[in-house]
Amino acid sequence: MRKISEKYRQWLLKELPLLESAGVLTPETAGGIRAYYAANTSSGIHWAVIAFAVLGSLLIGSGIILLLAHNWDAFSRPARAALSFCPVMLGTALSVAALARNGGVAWREAAGLFHALTVGASIALVGQTYHLSSDMPAFLLTWSLLVLPLMFVLRAVGPCLIYLALACGWSGVAQETYGQAGAFWLLVLPAAAYVAHLVRSGRDAPQTAIGLTGLLLSVSVGTALVLERTVPGLWVVAYSALLSGAGLLGFWLYGDRSGWSNIPRSFGILGMIVLAYTFTWADVWHSIGWTHLRHDWQHREWGVWLDSGVTLAFLAGWLLAAVKAFRRGSAETLALAAFPVVAVFCFANSSLAERADTVNAVVFNVFLFALGVMHIALGCRRDSLRQLNLGMATVSLLLVTRFFDSDFAYWLRGVVFIALGVVFLTVNLVIARRKKEKGLSA
Repeated sequence: MRKISEKYRQWLLKELPLLESAGVLTPETAGGIRAYYAANTSSGIHWAVIAFAVLGSLLIGSGIILLLAHNWDAFSRPARAALSFCPVMLGTALSVAALARNGGVAWREAAGLFHALTVGASIALVGQTYHLSSDMPAFLLTWSLLVLPLMFVLRAVGPCLIYLALACGWSGVAQETYGQAGAFWLLVLPAAAYVAHLVRSGRDAPQTAIGLTGLLLSVSVGTALVLERTVPGLWVVAYSALLSGAGLLGFWLYGDRSGWSNIPRSFGILGMIVLAYTFTWADVWHSIGWTHLRHDWQHREWGVWLDSGVTLAFLAGWLLAAVKAFRRGSAETLALAAFPVVAVFCFANSSLAERADTVNAVVFNVFLFALGVMHIALGCRRDSLRQLNLGMATVSLLLVTRFFDSDFAYWLRGVVFIALGVVFLTVNLVIARRKKEKGLSA
């Protein structure tokens, strides 16, 4: 796929109707040109330019704040009040300039990031000037709501990431201060809508990958902060559905791509492995299920409905993604789809049986081992060192952990570790040589 600057591509698309009206191009030819550039080109963004633009905006903003802080006590209160609005006014001017001149991605990202940071700086300076009472949840919520329009107006992913970080920060502080932060899910909706717009307009663009990464991370963190945990262990089902749904979404949107080119798939598979490994320990399954409802002052009765609603929403998303991804019929989609099913079974087993800890741990030991073997087999079949090493790392982690968890002799543990290392090196060398023989890059 060719890399072409978005500025030049937009210019060409604007010129096509003029060429059609002048009779230079026929409508069919113009449509063919549009289809070609939509299917065979992508934004030629040099990320070094964006990185340096963002870094420059951060340094300039930090320098301005330091200069003001150094001389702050020398100013009168009216002067300090006026200076408090200077950062956000400067950020607004940069954003307006980026929009007026139809600036490129680097300019819009730098302006959006700088503007978002200056909003927080101005709020803090006004509060310090008038000695307003400290209210961290209100500060973070106000900051996030003022930053919210920037992602849509500037069409920049940087403000979206800051907004998501502020939403997560607010949920953590609000949960500690007020005892609940269920409004986090309302705060996430605009960011989710913006990321969905990025996927529809250009799912292969780097901004889309960054937006998906930020959204998945913020939802994962926010879930841990917001769940009331009135039903012990319901997080097992919620997180298994979330991670599985993310991985299946990656297969639905990007097919068999992997790594940075398929963020949801990578996030879902790695998260599933980490979570499944956590479930291999029997202690995780102690006192879990509906029979262990919590009724103390830290756990509200309506928390049952909140946690259940969030879990059902994740399960609905998982089911939708599974239906869409099942058309591919690959082993990885089957494993991802099976993960929440196994988690629900173990959660129900803990709720109904008195001593289900060991059984559930054994189930996930078998599941994780099968998952590792599957990735090893697929890596050998596809000559993929990345997938092969992922499978071997999964199996090795499980075997090493179980060896340390058991009373095996040290010499036996040493022999097993050496054998695992030899297998790692041998298989990697064989796959690398096979790829070299096929003319592929190892």
